[in-house]
Amino acid sequence: MAIQNSTNCESWAKVSNRLTLNIGLRYEYTPWLKGYRGQVGTFDPSKARPIIIASESGQIDLDAQFAARTAYPFFQDLIQTSSQAGLPLSITYPDKKQLAPRFGFAWRPLGEKTVLRGGYGIFYETENTDGRVNLNMVPFNFSETLFNTRGETPARTMADFFLGVPIGSVSTTPSMGPSYTRLRMGYDQHWNFGIQRELAQGMVLETDYVGNRGCFLNSTNAINNPRPGSGGIQTRRPYPRFGGINMFAQDVSTTYHSLQAKLEKRLSAGLWYMLSYSWSKTLVHEPQPALGTNAWEKALADFDIPQSFAGSWGYALPFGKGKRFGTDMGRVGSALMGGWQIQGILTVHSGRPFTPTVSRDVANIGVGGQRPNRIGSGVKENPTVESWFDKTAFAVPTNFTFGNSGGRILREDSFEVFNFSIFKEFRVKEGQRLQFRAEFFNFTNTPNFLAPSGQVDQAAGDRITATANAPRQIQIALKYNF
Repeated sequence: MAIQNSTNCESWAKVSNRLTLNIGLRYEYTPWLKGYRGQVGTFDPSKARPIIIASESGQIDLDAQFAARTAYPFFQDLIQTSSQAGLPLSITYPDKKQLAPRFGFAWRPLGEKTVLRGGYGIFYETENTDGRVNLNMVPFNFSETLFNTRGETPARTMADFFLGVPIGSVSTTPSMGPSYTRLRMGYDQHWNFGIQRELAQGMVLETDYVGNRGCFLNSTNAINNPRPGSGGIQTRRPYPRFGGINMFAQDVSTTYHSLQAKLEKRLSAGLWYMLSYSWSKTLVHEPQPALGTNAWEKALADFDIPQSFAGSWGYALPFGKGKRFGTDMGRVGSALMGGWQIQGILTVHSGRPFTPTVSRDVANIGVGGQRPNRIGSGVKENPTVESWFDKTAFAVPTNFTFGNSGGRILREDSFEVFNFSIFKEFRVKEGQRLQFRAEFFNFTNTPNFLAPSGQVDQAAGDRITATANAPRQIQIALKYNF
């Protein structure tokens, strides 16, 4: 459990009838989480006993997990406690630099109908529990990964993949996820600047530049992967007594820049609508084990959507008593024809990017998702479901090398969906109403396709096999309110 302490200092000032400022400073102190019954640790290869497990004494809690008593005898010569190593019980020292300034303004330089707004702020993230403290350390998490290396003797088969060696023996090479002892707490910088203008009564146009930068975000660093080469993977690891060692880190960064526009018409004469559009780019700088040890890559984020449009509207049909048409309708006609409303939502946006890969471990490093060599753009002018991208633009690298293709260089299908509804309320008597609704999801029954697997060396690697949305669905309901 971690306790968060914070101090706020905020000032709001109306400088004049046209200018308002909001300035603040927040300081947070958030200690890193402690593992339940000491199930968090680190790996320090510079020490004779490199595995350091959280404990306030010289003993670790072997009853915290069922596997611990089986694993501990084989690795006890490599284990010490945080108390013995002089580390805090959380293993990671707290980040004491969590200053979060805030600034915002609103200014009306041209009268009441035009407003300029802007702001900047830093916002810290909280630690999630699927990272450092999620049963990642020996002896609490005791798993073993072996590879069926080509040409290895004897060959491993599914009938006896571990060649008769039981898990929990001196030859076991467990994987683990230690924590660094010094980490920065992740935070996001947000900023925006925009203009809001009233075009007509009840109609407002707003345009904004919106940016975001994420710093020290959660990731992992693979420190025990071998370099490309022939032979068994395990024997070529920097620390061959262990499998994969993925240090939990805070070193990913992201950037987001966008131009956003919104036109809104408030309800009048039975009509309202809101149209919004954004043009943006999102990049991520992160470790990429598929490119080699200590390899980093800056590429589009997998959630990058450069163009996005959304339009929603509602309209009360002008039929019935008191409306433009049918004012003189009788009571029955007005009851049947009047009071109908329709609504719609249209969403259209670019497809997300995906990465072309090869299906096998070409570099022989025990890491999947390796890249091909790129010899063309890979983009098809007229893609189809059977062949979404040009596989001939990529080639499998020679054995024990890495490809040069970048990450997320291709895109899936664009997304388009229109939802529509029509409804009416019938007044039964005072305080009682019957509502009829008919709703059509994906009204046009338009399919939106997900990306193919992207494996350039597989026959179906460019074939789309799934959709991102459901087919048309119709829902009809009656609701009685009393």
